[in-house]
Amino acid sequence: MEELQGLDLNLPKQTHDIFAIMARGHFISSNGSKDNMGRLYDIINNPENYDRLQAYFNVIRYNIERGNNYFYFAKVGEANSIIEKKLETFERYIDIIDLFASMDNKITIGSRFRPGEISEECNANVRLKQKLQKIPMYRSETMVNKVRDICDLMARDSFLELEDEQSESYKVLDAYTYLMDIINAIAIYEETGSSDESKGSGLILN
Repeated sequence: MEELQGLDLNLPKQTHDIFAIMARGHFISSNGSKDNMGRLYDIINNPENYDRLQAYFNVIRYNIERGNNYFYFAKVGEANSIIEKKLETFERYIDIIDLFASMDNKITIGSRFRPGEISEECNANVRLKQKLQKIPMYRSETMVNKVRDICDLMARDSFLELEDEQSESYKVLDAYTYLMDIINAIAIYEETGSSDESKGSGLILN
């Protein structure tokens, strides 16, 4: 962050923590509790702080984007190759979201669940079991371990939060909305991308 040295905008003292999270491609959700996430969200959400932080990070070509109760970085002028790589990354989530949306107790923002609960329901429902088996998590040998790997992946990407390690209880964070929106955008792009009318247009992914 050498470009930012000497730039004094009366920034909040948590600026470094905010950068450390979002520069890794992670989200800051209002309903997050670990790493003081909820407090960081409130700091960014303050209008004065938001304007100052936006100006500060724009110097190194980061733009703070606002979602529904979450924030993230978009890289200004990002190369198409990086955007395409992001699309490939998000495509792996399509089957995961399909599974979660098909559960009897649908997993939505703020939901709490344990991997064992999902694996038990999949074991009792052939359709859900097939959906789980379709998800490529190659190191998992059992259904419950496969769900654990899925949850670990989503926690690393800041869509879930592990609230209790002993009980393996996860909470769905507000950034889950971003994931669903991107997947819907991918689906629309793939449906229209091959038509003549859509040539020259594409999916804009921050």
